[in-house]
Order: sequence, then C-alpha cells, then structure tokens
Amino acid sequence: MTLTPEEQHRRATAFAELHQGSEAFVIPNPWDVGSARILAGFSARPEDVAETIRLAAATGLAGGSIEDAGGDADAPIYAFEAAVERVTAAAEAAHALPIPFTLTARAENFLHGRPDLKDTIRRLQAFEAAGADVLYAPGLTTEDEIRAVCSEVGRPVNVLAGSPALRASVQDLSAWGVRRISLGGGLARTAINALITGATEIRDRGTFEYGREVPGFGPINELMAGGR
Repeated sequence: MTLTPEEQHRRATAFAELHQGSEAFVIPNPWDVGSARILAGFSARPEDVAETIRLAAATGLAGGSIEDAGGDADAPIYAFEAAVERVTAAAEAAHALPIPFTLTARAENFLHGRPDLKDTIRRLQAFEAAGADVLYAPGLTTEDEIRAVCSEVGRPVNVLAGSPALRASVQDLSAWGVRRISLGGGLARTAINALITGATEIRDRGTFEYGREVPGFGPINELMAGGR
C-alpha cells in the first residue's frame, strides 16, 4: 500500500499526539525478517544517521530511533559527545521533514553491562536538548530506576515491558511517569512459543488440543487485509 502525503501526515500526527496524553500507551514492535532488514545497516557518522531518518520517512514511517551503542564489543557505547552529535543530526533531519516525525533517542548502558543510571540520565538529558521527541533507556528493571529517569527529563519516556525482571502493568508504568510502553520481541516470542507448544504436543502425545482456541482464517485474513 502506498500512502499519500496527506495520509502519512495524518498518521504521523496521530502517532506524535499519543505521546502527549496523561497516561501511557502501548506500542507493538515489528519483529521479523523484513523489519530486521529495514533496520540493519546504520552508520556511526552523524550525516549518515540524518540520511537514514530521511529515508525512513520516505518509506512512509512516522518515527524512528537512534541508539548510542555502535556494535563494538570492546567499546559498545559511543562516547558522550559522539552520541549527542548523532542525535542532533537525526533531530535536525526529522524536524525538517514535512511530517511530524517522532524521533526516539536511546541510552543503551543497561543493555551492555553498564548499569550506570547517572550517566544514562545525563545522556537522555543531552538527547532531549539535542531535539529528541521521546527518550528510552532499555534495560531498566526497577520502579526506582524508571521513576528517576522520568523525573529527570521533560520528554515522554519509553519503557520496554514484558521482561521477567520488570513485572509491571500499563497502570503501574503510567503512574511511574512512563508515556510509551514498547513490547520489543515479546509478541513474536509468544507466537513462536505457541508453535513450539503445539509441535511438542503433537510429537509427545499425538494430539491436537493446542488448536482448540486458535481462530479460523476468516478473522486472521481480515486483520491481514487491514480490517479492525
């Protein structure tokens, strides 16, 4: 499906407005081969980061995220100044677009063996000043950590839900100051787990009870076709 500029603008505006409510909302994440291909190949250079944002918008996306992790096992987190330069370039590109492209800036310390909350907050504050619309520190696992981040920044904060270490509801996270809740690969893992459960039942028991609660193709096809 090809979006008209007007429809893309409408959707991008609706997405941006979700971040301004008084309660948190949940955002599912694409998690398959196609989305992985789209998300691969980011560059460390600020000018290339800016180009990635422009290309993302050209495909019809309403938002995107920039990490401060570069994939180097010996030094996984970009130096502070380099990380800020990347977000600055991305924000300038995003805000120059004809749609309200929602830019998320991520501080990756907690995912890479650096549970330094002070530095994480420092980075998120700098990313906010650089123009990021949403702030995200994946890997936070406690109420205190999440409340600390939310209280120290002025932009909407995203939190990853569904991890065993973070047992919190939408209501909990909203009360802690979170405005967006992402699911990462949670739904994809749930689907794969259902496949494993069904296959294991067939192999070990020779029965098909796993399929009793599975919807028929009618509702599935309707959803695939864009139905509600």
